[in-house]
Amino acid sequence: MQYFDIPSISSIKSLARFRGSGCVSIALRATPVTQDVQMARIAFGNLASDALAQVGDDGLSTAAKRNLESNLADIAEDDDFWQFQSESLVVFATPDKVRTSRLPNHLTDDVQVSDRFHLSPLLRAVAFPHGAIILVLARGSVRVVEMIGNLPAGEVRIPGMPDSAASVAGKASISGRSPKGRLQGSEGQKVHLLAYSRRIDEAMRPYLAGREEPVIVVANEPLRSIFLSVCSIDNIIDGQPTGVREDSPNLEIAAAARELLDSAYASEVQAFLATYASEAARRRATSKVSDIARSSTFGGVDTLLINMDANLPGIIDEEDGGVRHEDDGAASYDILSEIACRTLLTGGSVFSVRQDDLPGPEPLAAILRHPV
Repeated sequence: MQYFDIPSISSIKSLARFRGSGCVSIALRATPVTQDVQMARIAFGNLASDALAQVGDDGLSTAAKRNLESNLADIAEDDDFWQFQSESLVVFATPDKVRTSRLPNHLTDDVQVSDRFHLSPLLRAVAFPHGAIILVLARGSVRVVEMIGNLPAGEVRIPGMPDSAASVAGKASISGRSPKGRLQGSEGQKVHLLAYSRRIDEAMRPYLAGREEPVIVVANEPLRSIFLSVCSIDNIIDGQPTGVREDSPNLEIAAAARELLDSAYASEVQAFLATYASEAARRRATSKVSDIARSSTFGGVDTLLINMDANLPGIIDEEDGGVRHEDDGAASYDILSEIACRTLLTGGSVFSVRQDDLPGPEPLAAILRHPV
């Protein structure tokens, strides 16, 4: 069984702000198959040993080094932790604390030691939604289905959710004739469906508070349009899954929803590439590392695409954004990850992609807020 704990954008920003000696970032392929997880556990031990060797004399006291080693050992020796894994594992450790994230996407094994965390492995998991909340609406029923990665979809009971449009109207049916002088026919049905939709929206608000998963609405017209006209949900995916209806089984709806998510993400990447091509002529798009580093330092990057597998060691000046390439080691860090962090912290959007999704051979590309 797969287990996910994908961090929120606010958590990633908190990690991005952190500075301190001996920041260890470890990413590795894992497996949700418990009987096969021992290989990942051994790989983690090896990467942890590599990290401790890299720390060397990185400004840490002997006691701090012991604490860091102990924190990494605690993970390696935690039998319960290793029973619940996903496709990849990311670990951020300092002498004082450890954070772990089990992710549904496939990462390559990597270890980084610096004065900050290497966050690129997290970005694809956050940018690309591996889960969704599916709201299945019919006049006579409401279902909320949670979809997380490849786990079986599960139905969730929401307090205060109405049973049907008729129950909200206090009638046996909303399609019957009304007494003389009252709304009837299609006009009356629309009024009842509006009230029904508002009740659904009200019930969903507490459940969605603080959550960042996309929401997919499955419903026939006119209920779909009526609900969308009154709902307060911001992150609804355009369109709905094909080949399923309101009465389709949860597993079928979830499978179709995954295809919709894939399509939505591909559309976002294609939209970036189209905008990039037009903005490049206005000098508001570039794939030059030095220009993007400088722009990200001053809050000038609107949208960034970054190769999730690339690593470019060096240092970016905190004041002017100048890039200095360095050998990989505790005195340097991944420039690409740092650019992504600065973009996030200044309100930009970051998409971690494969190299084939980028417009050229460079490992990143950006749409800028100001010309360069």
